[in-house]
Amino acid sequence: MSAGYVSGLFISSDKSDSVAPDALGNSTVAPSADFVLCRDKNGKPTATYGDDAWDFNPYRLSAKKIMALNFNSIFAEGGPEQEALIAEVKYILFCLIYSAGSGRVGRLSPSTLLQYFVEFRIAARFCFDQKNKPLVGVLSMRQLLITPVYFAVFVSQNNKRTNFNRTFRGLLNHLLTIGEQRLGYKVISSNDLEFGRTKSMQHPVIPTHIYLGIINQLGNFLDQLYLGLDGIENFIACFADFFYGRSKNQQRTRGAGGEKHRRPTFEQALKSHGLSKIMSDEFACSDRRQLSRSLMAMQCVVKTIIHLYTGMRDQEVLRLSYNCLSQEVAVSETVDDHGSVRDSARMISIISTTTKFEGYRKEESWLATEEVIKAIKVAQAICRGLCVLYRIDNPEKCPLFLNSAILLHEDTEVGVGRLDKRAREMNWSRGILIQSADLRELTLSDPERDYSSDNRYALGKPWPISSHQLRRSLAFYASSSGFVSLPSLKSQYKHMTIQMTRYYANNFENLKTIFGYFDVKKNEFVLPASHVALEFQVGMPMAVANQLLADLLGKETSLFGGTGSYMEKQKARVESGELCVEDVRAETLSRVKNGELYYRSTLLGGCTKVGRCDSFLLGDFVECLSCEGAIIKSEKIADAIVTMNSEIASYEKNSVEYQITKIDLDKLVSFQARVIETRRVER
Repeated sequence: MSAGYVSGLFISSDKSDSVAPDALGNSTVAPSADFVLCRDKNGKPTATYGDDAWDFNPYRLSAKKIMALNFNSIFAEGGPEQEALIAEVKYILFCLIYSAGSGRVGRLSPSTLLQYFVEFRIAARFCFDQKNKPLVGVLSMRQLLITPVYFAVFVSQNNKRTNFNRTFRGLLNHLLTIGEQRLGYKVISSNDLEFGRTKSMQHPVIPTHIYLGIINQLGNFLDQLYLGLDGIENFIACFADFFYGRSKNQQRTRGAGGEKHRRPTFEQALKSHGLSKIMSDEFACSDRRQLSRSLMAMQCVVKTIIHLYTGMRDQEVLRLSYNCLSQEVAVSETVDDHGSVRDSARMISIISTTTKFEGYRKEESWLATEEVIKAIKVAQAICRGLCVLYRIDNPEKCPLFLNSAILLHEDTEVGVGRLDKRAREMNWSRGILIQSADLRELTLSDPERDYSSDNRYALGKPWPISSHQLRRSLAFYASSSGFVSLPSLKSQYKHMTIQMTRYYANNFENLKTIFGYFDVKKNEFVLPASHVALEFQVGMPMAVANQLLADLLGKETSLFGGTGSYMEKQKARVESGELCVEDVRAETLSRVKNGELYYRSTLLGGCTKVGRCDSFLLGDFVECLSCEGAIIKSEKIADAIVTMNSEIASYEKNSVEYQITKIDLDKLVSFQARVIETRRVER
């Protein structure tokens, strides 16, 4: 969960946390040293205001652990001037946690807070370094943030750093939002400063020959690993034995006992489990110490394959759980007159969570190909083996990419390893070199960008592959194939708008497709019947229909609104036996495929409107109450009323915020009394 999004979680229920009421008010008084900012799932404080380090990992959204905010790292030596600066940094961060954004419901995640801490650490050092200038002396953070001359010098010294301009500009805007009453002073407006503007570059589309090379190389690796699927789990599990895989000399000197107590050496262990050929080349290792590195290389290959065929984001893949596969039949298998299966049943989805645009871990599903299924099975086998070393009985409680460092360090926490670092060290990706044809394709895919001036894409250099390039390239080439619609890509990519998906596929018409083959007679590219693009076409309407049916017909909740009332009647007919669930399912799927129906979750329930909704984009959720495509859930109305009553209490009655919130609240209360309560009375 996000630190800002659920800032109420930062307020301890412990009565010793004396400043909880003041923490969200307009006071400029810092909280007491024992004020709890964050607790773990067991209620143990991990960040207390007076601590030298604040650990917000319990509230993080990413699969990877983030660093604690270590205030002792700001200065090499202590002293009253350094302590004063640290105290200022702490208070500013405290204000950001509780007051950034709109009241208590902010938008700062722990990782963003860590970024801001890093910037403040640099700023604090800048303030202290001014002691060497007799006419200035040590500055306070307040002086830096309110004095244009001082801040201009600070900006000029740092605006060449990656992301500084964007990060500190956003930081200043947050502090302006917090305001002088809460912060104690009014900071400089970012509009008054010359930060310098760096154009944001879109991730490049991977050129055709490199893209195909990646597909082929990863396919070969997957085939290699899949052959060892039966042996790899038991092989890893054996290393729970301290002596297993060590040389005979090591076993003897470390007290394994006589010859009859000796365990297999590493080479013997590989042969006995049939893994000698599997753990070779990119995955080669010759002793126990190298096994963790080898397993991480396997996990990197699996992770890259998932990116390649699903378009999932980096953290969405890393958050995959062990039990992430689910199967849904979209097209029944085709059997000939002799009983032989000609076309297998189709559609697989993998389950993960996404936080983009949500602020919390929301479960989503992605369509997957056979390659992804095989890759996940390899990762599951590795995970099961590592669970033995972690002494975990049920792997379903673990992340799919369980950290293999347990082989080297017994105190390794259950979590995800540093796969991004290992991926950059792999030999196979460094062997794919940029050719002149690749540079021409890059220019065609993004004509406004000068790749010749970017040393990363120089001729003869290894292609600098990243997971987001795979994401954009899949959208790009899928769009250029003409077989995948933008709405299908939007659903697969978890985008808010089709415009964002169109941005990913930008300039796709400039390049020929790499999907399928060119049919000379038809004078066009044709896809084979088993192509992933066709799975998108078949699977996305099925995914939408399933989500709608599961949310509506599968839950004991009263439905209201235009479409909601219709669905309520359908549900009643199903319950009475008048209508079959399969008929409802078939009708729903047909309407989704024909573009007559769509479904998205909303604050008040759901929406079946096809196409753009300006009210949804602007956050005007009460408009759903009168929309024909709305599905209103009674408990959602009740929750919204409670939330808005709490929000309106924090506004002055004469303020614009109060008046706007009051109008929305009155509409909700009226709907509850006029529609929901009336139906309950009629029943």
